[in-house]
Amino acid sequence: MDWLNRFTDVMDCISEHPVEGIGVSELSRRTDLSKSTIHRMLSSMLSKQFVTQNYQTKNYLLGPKAFLWGSQFLRSQDPNGLMGQYCEEISSKTGLYSYLCIYHGKQVYCTYTHQPSHLRNKYFVHVGQRMPFYCTAASKAILAYQKPDCVQTLLADESYKQFTPYTLTNQEALEWELETVLKEEIAYCHQELELGVTAISAPIFYKEKECTMSLSIVGESTLIDSTKETLIQDLKTVAEKASSHLTSMHMLTSIKL
Repeated sequence: MDWLNRFTDVMDCISEHPVEGIGVSELSRRTDLSKSTIHRMLSSMLSKQFVTQNYQTKNYLLGPKAFLWGSQFLRSQDPNGLMGQYCEEISSKTGLYSYLCIYHGKQVYCTYTHQPSHLRNKYFVHVGQRMPFYCTAASKAILAYQKPDCVQTLLADESYKQFTPYTLTNQEALEWELETVLKEEIAYCHQELELGVTAISAPIFYKEKECTMSLSIVGESTLIDSTKETLIQDLKTVAEKASSHLTSMHMLTSIKL
């Protein structure tokens, strides 16, 4: 299965650069594969539309087939798109960019975003993006409600990167922060990924204290700090509505089964 491992490693690297793409040299360095091997792989992947190439920069990006598979996966997590309405509701209440995330396969992914029409800022969060457990509010809001041994394993497996001076890369400190999330039912990413940008997230429960989804808002740190308490209350109110909805859906599914 070496070919599958190589393919997965290359696709993982390319997916981490959704806008600018990544070049052959960098792919070779990141995957420990020779440039000739990378070239052969990319040639086949281009023909199958797994990747595309920017012919100006020569960098490679995810292709139509990858996006198709990804969109089908995301659609399967909320087949009727019912939870997205809560992104729109919290954006309407706060005027901030919002997003919905889900825990699946030991990863947290963004499944829905909403940007109010008046906002000009385009934040880095996009549908399909993986949200690291150690430095994103969306993942912390979910991770805090997983079993302790699962939390330790997931944090131990993270590839910690210091994005800003505020990024926590100490596992013990992160576990302490998750205890606070449990008490307050709210999680933060205060300039941990990007200076001047803060996100706040609330868990969405499908049963009592069982969580695989989170609802988040993100914006300029100065704005969020100045209206923090109001934003938290609004976020919790909408997240509670989403939890009631998800609990009802879960109960109906359980009855059908």
